[in-house]
Amino acid sequence: MRQYAALAALATTGAVLGADRLSATEKGSLLIYSGAQGTIHISNDYPADVQLQAYVVDAYSCDSYDMGFSLTANQITAFSTDYLAAPFYDGDAGAGDGAVSMYVWAVNADNAQIRWNHLSGGIIGDGAYASAAALQGNNGDAIGVAGTLNLDGVMYSSAFNGATYNFVADADALTIELLDHDFADKNAADPNTKIVAEIWNENEVKFSGTARCVSCIESAGISGWSDSAVNFFRESSLGTSLGKARLSTEANASCGSDDNPSSERAFFASSGGFGSVAGTGERSATITYELTSEPEEAGQRVRKAFGLLRK
Repeated sequence: MRQYAALAALATTGAVLGADRLSATEKGSLLIYSGAQGTIHISNDYPADVQLQAYVVDAYSCDSYDMGFSLTANQITAFSTDYLAAPFYDGDAGAGDGAVSMYVWAVNADNAQIRWNHLSGGIIGDGAYASAAALQGNNGDAIGVAGTLNLDGVMYSSAFNGATYNFVADADALTIELLDHDFADKNAADPNTKIVAEIWNENEVKFSGTARCVSCIESAGISGWSDSAVNFFRESSLGTSLGKARLSTEANASCGSDDNPSSERAFFASSGGFGSVAGTGERSATITYELTSEPEEAGQRVRKAFGLLRK
């Protein structure tokens, strides 16, 4: 299962158009690990030290904590997702299943984001990985407004607007992660949207109406997509064992509330092992974070465990 999931994760981002969009194979200044279970690895291939800001997100509650660390010239390091998830379970690394998302980017001494397109990584285990290149300045230059990362094809590589998904009916699971995150405000409402699937079976017959509300990060078996009157991810409805879907995002009142309405969002989709996903189109996403916050106790505990406290 893990072997299939790892292969699916590599296919998640599809074709890469230079640094224009998120990539599973190119280096960047921002690394994204979505729904990771296993070992996350991060590498700096530049002959100088670099400081990194990271946020770890619980794949179930969307709670997060920050951690900062440094990589020396040409250093590679690794994190167990069980240990990264432990602060969400009162420090018990054996609790839960250790599924986390993690966002890592290069910063300067003032903790402002910089161009450092010499970072790369991946996941040994389950989950999806992508990098975003910084598109402004020279290596080491601060870019944009400190504390705000725009994945818009101008500041960083663009996020995706949709996805093409090939699947085995009833058998697969999909993880959908919305890429807008406000890490600066712990009380910010989670982003939400409606994911709509246009589906074709092996006979090229098209089916509409299958959809699911998504908030922050959602992982579910495709046979359990229950927001739809008819679920065409099921073989009994699809009529064939294999299918293809085109996923898009939609603002829909049924997925939000008056205080937190749904809207169209950039998202990152990955397969649970019996399918493949390729990102399509371009849509901007924004990540905000605090510049001067002290390390949180949870994050500090993890950093000490890995010997990666920022220098």
